[in-house]
Amino acid sequence: MLDPIIRIVDDEKEVRDSRSFLLRLNGWNTVCYEDGLEFLEHDDFERPGCVILDLRMPKLTGLEVMLELKRKGATLPIVFVTGHADVDSAVLAFKEGAFDFLKKPIKPEILLETVKKLSDYCVRDWEEKASKQHCSDLIEGLTAREMSVAHLVISGLSNKEIAAELDLAEQSVKIYRSNLCHKLNVKNALELKALFDAAGVLDKDKYDPNFFTKTLILK
Repeated sequence: MLDPIIRIVDDEKEVRDSRSFLLRLNGWNTVCYEDGLEFLEHDDFERPGCVILDLRMPKLTGLEVMLELKRKGATLPIVFVTGHADVDSAVLAFKEGAFDFLKKPIKPEILLETVKKLSDYCVRDWEEKASKQHCSDLIEGLTAREMSVAHLVISGLSNKEIAAELDLAEQSVKIYRSNLCHKLNVKNALELKALFDAAGVLDKDKYDPNFFTKTLILK
């Protein structure tokens, strides 16, 4: 995974430079943008980190930038910075998903603490999404029949019961189970269920509520 990067979006060059210097001095990677349009046009939103976003800027306000990020599906955590904070702006910013709202001048320790908190959150989110995508990619490699068998295994059915459900020979079910086990790199039904759950494709209402009290070995 790429190291997190801190985006500094502010129309004042002195402010951008001073924040970037402080963050780099403390080990952070930074990139600066002089306005929201430049940020929206050139930033890599897929890279983890966070955005230090000035609320009042020419061309696009900070709130307008955040709304455009949401429209693009970007999930970078945002901390708003302004010298003109007011209650309405803060309420709207938090309502739209801002993580924090800091008033100028910001104490260095506060900025560093906030950046660490937001970046840690983003990295965890990125890792969870990457893990989910990996599990989804594995599952997509299953054939339609293997998928059917997998769901019935997860529901707690035995080979014999699965064979009856799918109108297959029991030996065929064993072969399908062995194949999907190999493709997904799982050893038993508990691991199979965990992988489907991690991929976000598990409909929990369909499965045996006592599943985790059983030992269902894939054979």
